[in-house]
Amino acid sequence: MLLHGLETDQDFRHIDERLLVSCPAGGHDSGGLFLLDFKRNALTKLYTGSCLGMSWVEDRLIVTTDDNRIVLLNRQLQPISETKHRKLDFHGSMPYNDKTVLIAETAVNAIGCYEVGSFRRIGEIRLHPDVKDIYHINDIWLEGRTLYISMFTPYDKWYLNPLEHTGAIIAVDLADYEPSRCLTIHPPDHIVKRDLFMPHTVMVHEGQLVYCNSMSFSAQIGDRMTIQLGGFTRGLAITENAVFVGQSRMRHVLRIPHQFSNCSLDAGIYVYHPEHRISRFVSLPAQQVYQILVVSEVV
Repeated sequence: MLLHGLETDQDFRHIDERLLVSCPAGGHDSGGLFLLDFKRNALTKLYTGSCLGMSWVEDRLIVTTDDNRIVLLNRQLQPISETKHRKLDFHGSMPYNDKTVLIAETAVNAIGCYEVGSFRRIGEIRLHPDVKDIYHINDIWLEGRTLYISMFTPYDKWYLNPLEHTGAIIAVDLADYEPSRCLTIHPPDHIVKRDLFMPHTVMVHEGQLVYCNSMSFSAQIGDRMTIQLGGFTRGLAITENAVFVGQSRMRHVLRIPHQFSNCSLDAGIYVYHPEHRISRFVSLPAQQVYQILVVSEVV
């Protein structure tokens, strides 16, 4: 059961979406890929492994893992192939076209371009010449030919001042980009949102930039709505009826911002009703949430 009494809850009984939720490993939890079916009010674990970025390319689901694997699943969400890569610290992913997928490579400050199927790396978008984590790239979103990238900082060495509000979202024009080439950019020249606190999930919805301002325990829906929640936010999906926001267990409790008198350590999904400004919470058998995808049909 996802939500107790869902069928008689006058505020949330209209929720009937199905969600795919990726969960990285944490503590003794091995992570995985979960299907949340609100129509059946049921939870199913589909895959065990430390899952992060997810993206559909035609009828196949591409999942990155934090042990440097790319897993390919069919439409029935059954694994059909898996490739192992060097230590790149994969995070978010996004299809560039039906033959190429972009994957955030946090360990080397790049967005790698991979052939769908073979997952051979054919090109890159490089944010810094160093091959160690400088900016801590998190999620990516391609809107038209504009690539949005969230990161802990677009300046230098995020780990020197991890509690500073230097997080940002940058936008990179890929109109003339060929994925087999190397494109080098300077992140401070591309900032569209600054002064964020460890931002993660980023997307564009109805022309508005939407993102998780994770260490501020919030999700930002354009300029019109800030959803304040109870813990570290990561993972976001929006439908006509609801906003779904992931929450992860804080890995470093001493970093909890002092303006908050409490931080929830439960991992799961908030189901937020934007009209009434109320929410319910679905606990997951995991410690971390990375991404949420709405799926229209799953066999």
